[in-house]
Amino acid sequence: MSHSSRHRSTTPGLPSTIPAGSTVPKVTIPAVQTITQGAKSPWSRIAQAGSTTALNELSAHCHSTDELEEHSYIVRPYNPQDYVNAGICKRCHCKQTRIVSRQCTFHPSKRNKWNKKKPYKCCNTIQGGGGCQTLPAHDFQPPRRALTHQEFRQTPVASAEPKFRAVALDCEMAGIPGGGSEVILLCATDFVTGAVLINRLVCPSVAITDMRTRIHGVTKSSLDKATSQGQALASWEGARSELWKYIDDKTILVGHALEHDLGALRMIHPRVVDSSILSEIEVGGRRVRFGLHKLSSELPRIEIRKGEEGIHDCLEDVLAAREVVLFCTRARNKEAFKSWAEAKKREQIRLEAEQKAARQEKANRRRRNRARGGSTSYTFDSDDGDEEYLRWSDIAEDLGWPHPDTGYDPWSD
Repeated sequence: MSHSSRHRSTTPGLPSTIPAGSTVPKVTIPAVQTITQGAKSPWSRIAQAGSTTALNELSAHCHSTDELEEHSYIVRPYNPQDYVNAGICKRCHCKQTRIVSRQCTFHPSKRNKWNKKKPYKCCNTIQGGGGCQTLPAHDFQPPRRALTHQEFRQTPVASAEPKFRAVALDCEMAGIPGGGSEVILLCATDFVTGAVLINRLVCPSVAITDMRTRIHGVTKSSLDKATSQGQALASWEGARSELWKYIDDKTILVGHALEHDLGALRMIHPRVVDSSILSEIEVGGRRVRFGLHKLSSELPRIEIRKGEEGIHDCLEDVLAAREVVLFCTRARNKEAFKSWAEAKKREQIRLEAEQKAARQEKANRRRRNRARGGSTSYTFDSDDGDEEYLRWSDIAEDLGWPHPDTGYDPWSD
């Protein structure tokens, strides 16, 4: 499998065996199977004698259906009633649940999102208002989540054919028209041994608008080459079918922010242990969510993404999520995990207090400015001399929140 020159696998010391007697497909040889002489592998090896204990401890931490649903997992098959009044007007972009008047007022053309002083092309006005055209009714379209939800399927039930008891996985994504994402790389390992089960590129069935090579290192040319040589899986359906060769509904899926990965694969799976949820719950509710890089460096103390520009190695991320989950679920780490969470809780309370004080001070400045008759707009100078506005979408992206336009969630990978 060919990736960008920046995407060199740095995943050493992996075993490549599967449980005796298994009839699942042969395990893929890892990209780097040996390590430099004298070097120590960062990845844990669970002794055969301790595998049952590790799996039982993992099983005890499977999230409830309610917990998964609270964290945006799709947990049941599509039902149109779940999306009643959830539409968004494609002209004025208002939500169906918030409509008071049946009239739809909108601008046919889009405004320049980087410079609000430039007028709308449709009416040559700067002030947006409600729009320059009005129609008697809205054109509500179902949300993207409803459209993809229809493609979700439940993991096949257990049969006589043995499957792996726990599998760690991760996907890399590329952007598609409309701001969505499609899987372009799927990696999965056996949780117990670390053996590589899948490490394959995936060719989407729709056009790619943003390859996101800067994030995962996979280039368009490498994907095209793998596809032409028959080495890439065919779309998310092919990737899901490949994963289902190794798992059934009894398998525990392990990963970080797996709602994104299972969403990309259109999968409903009942047994999940998610490192982002484990850490969030331990710190205390939905106070803060931590990225994989931070959790890996602070809990098992394994540094990942040390290459050029912090490019994600999908296989490395799978193994890092495995290490974080091992740390969080094993009884021997209970006190260390608790101490880490208490420290994070104190840190977050302090940050929230500072943010509250900063918001209050900003509100006070606005009130003082209004009292003096000044403007309340927050602007900064652009290079071309036009007044440029700082947008919430820019702030959200800088802070690592899901981007409101693309939906891409930087910390999830």
